[in-house]
Order: sequence, then C-alpha cells, then structure tokens
Amino acid sequence: MKFYPSINGQIDEMLRNDEINTRFISIDCGLPETSAYSEQETGINFVSDATFIDTGETKFIQSNDLLTLNYQPYRYLRTFPQGIRNCYNINVTFGTEYLIRAGFYYGNYDAKDKLPEFQLHLGPNLWDTVNFTFSWADTTKEMIYVPVKNYIQLCLVNTSKGVPFISTIELRPLPAKSYVTQTGSFLGLFSRYNTGPVNFTADDIRYPNDIHDRIWKADYLGGWAELSTSPNLFTDSNQNSLETPPLVMSTAATPKNASEPLDFYWFSNDNSTEYYIYIHFAEVLQLQPNQSRKFNITRNGKVFYGPMAPAYLNTTTIYGRVRPTGFLGQFFSFSILKTEKSTLPPILNAYEVYSVNQLLEQETSQADFDAITNIKLAYQIKKINWHGDPCSPQVYSWDGLKCIYPTNASARIISLNLSSSGLTGEIDPSLSNLAMIQTLDLSNNKLTGPVPDFLSQVQNLTVLNLEQNQLTGPVPAGLIERWNDGLLSLSLCENPNISGNVYCNDNKKKKKKKKHGFLIPVVVSVVGVSVLLLSAIAIWWWGFRRKSKQRDNVSEAQPTIQLESTKRQLTCSEILQITNNFERVLGRGGFGTVYHGYVGDTQVAVKMLSPSSVQGFQQFHSEVNLLTRVHHRNLTSLVGYCEDETKIGLVYEYMANGNLQECLSDRNILSWEDRLRIAVDAAQGLEYLHYGCKPPIIHRDVKSTNILLNENFQAKLSDFGLSRIFPTDTGTHISTVVAGTPGYLDPDYYASNRLNEKSDVYSFGIVLLEIITSRPVFSKTHEKAYISEWVGFMLANGDIYSILDPRLGGNFNTNSVWKAVEIAMACVCKDSIERPIMSQVVVELKECLAMELARTKQSHQTESINSIGIMPNNSIAMLHPSVR
Repeated sequence: MKFYPSINGQIDEMLRNDEINTRFISIDCGLPETSAYSEQETGINFVSDATFIDTGETKFIQSNDLLTLNYQPYRYLRTFPQGIRNCYNINVTFGTEYLIRAGFYYGNYDAKDKLPEFQLHLGPNLWDTVNFTFSWADTTKEMIYVPVKNYIQLCLVNTSKGVPFISTIELRPLPAKSYVTQTGSFLGLFSRYNTGPVNFTADDIRYPNDIHDRIWKADYLGGWAELSTSPNLFTDSNQNSLETPPLVMSTAATPKNASEPLDFYWFSNDNSTEYYIYIHFAEVLQLQPNQSRKFNITRNGKVFYGPMAPAYLNTTTIYGRVRPTGFLGQFFSFSILKTEKSTLPPILNAYEVYSVNQLLEQETSQADFDAITNIKLAYQIKKINWHGDPCSPQVYSWDGLKCIYPTNASARIISLNLSSSGLTGEIDPSLSNLAMIQTLDLSNNKLTGPVPDFLSQVQNLTVLNLEQNQLTGPVPAGLIERWNDGLLSLSLCENPNISGNVYCNDNKKKKKKKKHGFLIPVVVSVVGVSVLLLSAIAIWWWGFRRKSKQRDNVSEAQPTIQLESTKRQLTCSEILQITNNFERVLGRGGFGTVYHGYVGDTQVAVKMLSPSSVQGFQQFHSEVNLLTRVHHRNLTSLVGYCEDETKIGLVYEYMANGNLQECLSDRNILSWEDRLRIAVDAAQGLEYLHYGCKPPIIHRDVKSTNILLNENFQAKLSDFGLSRIFPTDTGTHISTVVAGTPGYLDPDYYASNRLNEKSDVYSFGIVLLEIITSRPVFSKTHEKAYISEWVGFMLANGDIYSILDPRLGGNFNTNSVWKAVEIAMACVCKDSIERPIMSQVVVELKECLAMELARTKQSHQTESINSIGIMPNNSIAMLHPSVR
C-alpha cells in the first residue's frame, strides 16, 4: 500500500486558498459596472471599480500584445482627464495589516504613444510617482499598511505631465504583525526576490503558490548556482508568521566558487530613507554528518547577523531596520559569507526590502469626513475637486471648505460655503455633525422645508447664511436667542415663506460704506508702498555696489606670502649642473618642460618656465610662495627654485612612477589595494590644504596628471600654480576668474565664479572615478561621454562590475568597491552643498582600504552594529539597532 501525503496536502491547500481568495479585494479599473470574472492564471476574482469611484472615464486597450492577452485585468483602465485629484474609496477592516498593490498598464490606450507621469497618494500623503519606461511595460506600486480607519483612499494626482490612469487595485489582508509597521507610516516595496532560480526567465511566483499573493521575481547574479528540493516537503509546521511560499523556499542560491560570498545590494534615492530587510533561509539539502553550512551576514562590511546555520526544510527569516549612515548612507550592500569551520558555502532563498515612508499629512477627522461625505451624497454634489481627503493636503482641500490643522491631531472643518451650488431638498442633518464648524453658507440655493432646530445645537457656529432659498416655518428659538446674545450672525432674507421676523444682515449698506471708504486708503497705500519700494531699491543698490567693490578687492588684492629666504634659491649655472645641461626630458606641460636631474645623489625633477607660457610667471610665484610654507607627506616637496634674467624654474623631489593617469593606463595593472592607497594619499594632501593650513588653500587644479607617485607608489599632489589662499574672514567663498582643467572643473564654480573648498572636492571625485574605472574623463566611444554621467548611468542599472576596471579580474572586496563609488558620486554631486568635506572623504576611503586589507588577509571585520534577539527555529530573528 502506498501513501501520498502530497495529494492530501494539495487538497487542503486548495480549500485554504479558496477561503483566502474570498477575503481579497481585487478591482479591475474600467471594467464595465456589472462585470466580474476569475483571472485565468491565478483564479483570483476581479470586480469592476464602478462602486468605488464616481469620476473618470473607462478605456479599453485595443491591442494584441502578450501582456493584455495573458493578463485580463490589464485590458481595461480608468483615466482621469478632469480634475487634479481623483480618489477611490475602499472599505477595509480597521487595524488589519494589508498588502496594497496598484497596477498601471498604458498600452498606448489613447493612440498618442506619449507616456504620462503622475502621483499616487494614500489619502493625503504621497505614496509614489508613477512613470513608465515604454508603452508596453507595466508598472506596479506596492505597500504594506495598517489602516487607522475603516476605509482607505487611493488617489491619482495630475502633475501636468500627462493624464493619470490606473489598471488594477488589489488589497490582501495579512496575518497580524507579519511585517513591522508603525502608526503614521507604511512600508513601500522596494524589491522582493526569489534568489533560487539561476535564470531571469523564471516565472514570477504569486497566488495560489503564495497564499498572500505577494509577487516574487527571480533574481540571479553571475556566479550563482541553484540548490533545490521538492516544495511538497515544506508544510505549515515549517513556516514562520510570514508564510513564505514553499515554491520559493524550495530553491536556494549558492556561489559556484565555494569560497566566495553571496552579495546583493541596492541604492536609495536619498540618504535619509530607512528600510526594513527580510532575508529568508531554509536548508534544502539533507546534510551528511561530516558536512556543515554556517555563515555570517554583513552589511557594508560589518556583521549584521550571525553566525547562523539554516535548518533543514525550516524557514528562518532574519529581518531588521537599516538606517543610512553618514553621507554614504544611500548605498546598502549585504554579503553572506561562510564561516571558517563551515564545509559548505552559504545559501540564500529569498529576500524582501521595504522603504519606511512617513505619513506626514494629517487626515481629516473621521467624524468630519463622515459628515461631509454624507452631505456630498445627500445633495449629489459634483464639484470637480470634491475627491479624497476634504482638508489634506491643504493644497488639494475641497472648494468651499476651510479647515484648521492642529499639531499632531486630525484636521477639522471650520467653514463650509455651498452658496449657489444648486442644492435642493431640506437642510441635511449631517451638517450638525461638523462639530467645529464656525461658518455655514447655504445661500442662493433651492432648499425647502423648515429651518431645523439642530443648527442651534452646533456650539461653534458664529455665521449662518440661509438667504435666497425656499425655506418655510418659524425660526427656531435657539437660533433667535444666540442672535440676540450677539453669538450668531444670522441671515434669512429672501425666504418668502419664513414666518415671524426675518433676520437679515444689511450687506448692501455695508458694501456701500466700503465703496465710500475705499479710495483714500488705497491711494495712501499705493503712495506708501511706492515710497517704501523706492527706498528699498536705493538701499539694495548701495549694498550691491559695496559688495561689488569688496569682490573686486578680493579678486585683485589676493593675499600673497613673501618668498622664503634665499637658502633654496639656485642660480642658472646650478640648474644647468643639476640637469646636466637639460639632458633628459621627463615631460612637457603648459608651464614648460620638466627635466631629470641630481642634487648630489638625490634625484630631482626640474620644471623650467617656457617663454611662451602666458600665466607662467604668475604661477611660478604662486607655487614658490605656497611650497615654501606648506609641508606634508602627500604634497610634492620643493627642493629649490631659480629666478634670474634668463631662466625661471622649480626643483622638486623626483617621483619615479610618474603621474596617476599614466599608471592607470599602463600595462602594469594597479591592484585595488594600491588604488585605494593612492586615493587616501591624495585625499590626505587635499585635506591638509583645506584644514591644516592657516589660512586654508584651494588647489584649483586637482586632476590625475597632478597626482605623482614615488618609487613606493606613495601619492603626492603637485602643480600649485593655480592655488589660491582662502581668507577665512571673507565668508564661505571668494570670487575669482575661473581656472582649472575641463572635465575636472566644478560646475558650480564655473557658473558663478565663486570658489570654495568644495570645488576641489568635485575635482577629486572625478579623479576617484578615474581610479575606479581606469576610463578617461571624456570618452569618444560611449554615448555617456563624461565619466560621472557614465558611472551614474551604470549605477542606475545596478551594474557595479561594468564600472570597475575589468583588468582587476574580481580581485577586490565588493563592499569596498561599492563604498568607493558612493564616495566618488557624493563628491561630484552637482549641488556643492551636498558634497562631503575632504575630512569625511579621508575617513570613508580609509574604511574602504580596511575592507580590502581584510579580504587580502583572509579575515573579516566582526564588529557588530546590532544587538540580536534570538528566536527559535521556524521563526524570525529581529535585529534591534543599538544606540550609536
């Protein structure tokens, strides 16, 4: 007799799936109102969106492309050509954690082939911006959120970049506290990957294989191999509260080279966004007694969790909140590395990354929202912007409403103006539920019936305008009493069937008085404003002229330092002796020719001024003045100088390995460690100029040819002819004529003539990109010709290996490379304020070097940045960040 447990398990799973599917909310936007269907691939039941929204236009995509043919929910869509904000209202269960997903498929539905861009909001708060790569690509946005009310609103907001539309809305209730969410925020899906399959063509995994209908995409990086087992071996008892699907957990990635780590990474759009990461593990092989699999997880080179050994067919999830650190915080790199005693390489089954998004806009209070919604329904109000939250955000508040926005409390409606809105019927009782309302204007409508007594119970009401309606009967005593007490401004004029005294405000008389009293104040105001304006212009002009003179003085009267004593001054004959009559040429530049020479037994380089050098004499004095007063191991040393009637020259220490640009293009390849040491040396030289000199000095011509290397490849900055002293008492910058080398020149400095130390930071960032890539600053062989543009383009595609000099052949620490790239890109930020200072750059580059040294010594940093809560198997280990 044979027993088939998997069949029984499959039957139970199907029944469970059917029960869960009934709790799904699946909306096909634009589907005809009476239509519904079960989606072919997933079996999920979709309904029309007609009961969730009353605006927009439905469209059908006339296309035979595979996406619309294979996925029925993308055949219809709803578009919103009218209004700025249009919102869906969807009832939910308060306090339940939901996965919420919105789908968008353009499909050239409007035959314009013009891709729109618009915003998606959750209530009054921005969820994300929706854009597209091309017409036939779909876009999805997904979040995990716990509603604080019994409804949610999903809004499409027109940003004047095309007509908003939407294809699908899906809500999936999740088990309680599956994912970490906090009141006032939601988790936005950044990525969710099934890492087991070793090719990108593997199908997405979703419902019914994932009972919560999460969509798992295949992720594969070069050098990964696949391990697998039968998904039927995973049972409910093997799962944790996240219920990661067996089909995902039954495969795992492992490095082909057993000694290599598994690496994955992502970039943030900014350096302030925090993330939650969930990393899922399960051993899929039955290990032998002599086998073991144990590994550590590191983030940016530091231990994140470990060591851990995944249990056979038991899902363990490691998760934690990761925060940006410093100006490089926007890069997150994770590595999974086997321990020294592990006989098997690490594995990775799946991982999820969510951004933490704060809900900063306060929603309208539930009571006021319910009241104004009922008023809208009672009078069938069709105002174009009466969609979404009535008060928030303030820029989208409903026409005719005024709200107050208390700190840390819900917005409240204090004024409602529905004058001339075509209202009919009686005054609706829902108006009395606007507890904070102060002004109510229902004038010039066709309201009938009595003036209701409940209006006298609205305690904060101070203005009530019911003029020009068809109201009948007496005025309630409560309203009369409040009017008599001066607590209420009451107007009932032009209601012919009101009995008793008719209360009117004499607006015409007030308007007439305003007309008589208007001319003189306006004339006086205009004259007064004119006088003030002329005075302001005069003061501004005086200040402008004064600042202009100050700038001219700074530019023309640049502080100089007198030449040091003549102990370093050489004669022309001594220069001839040193160079053996200029026998050996080392190189040529704008200043002149550089010759090899000897001072005693010491090799030197002698740079002689060319008669054709336009700026040479000035640069000669600048360089001598500077190098006779600054001394640092990463600045070239001045041995002496010559200045007579026939020859002008500078004598430096000899740098045997030439300049950095030559070394990067040489056949003898610099290792990653050598490159980092050179970068640290050059950064330290710049740091000294900026912060070690009093007053500070700006180099102004940092480039790879001005970084020289001695026989030990120690790097030193050279060529200080363009350097400028930066007087600290003149503010944050000095104004000067632009000088430097194209490609290395700070765009801020170029545009404004305003020089500060961040200009050197930009130039250093370009040099660091050269060190990383071994590419020229300008390339004729790529569409993105400028090096920073090219690196930025490659980073957007997550392609780190194509950025790095391919001649390194994988001999580097990945985290070290990523961090170096991040440093470089921070340095070349277009906004100079966002660039780091050189002291920060030095610290971060030293960390890069430490990572690489650890790799070469076959050891890893083990400093933990988290205290770890230990959980049992089949569970989740939560990482609690420690105080830093």
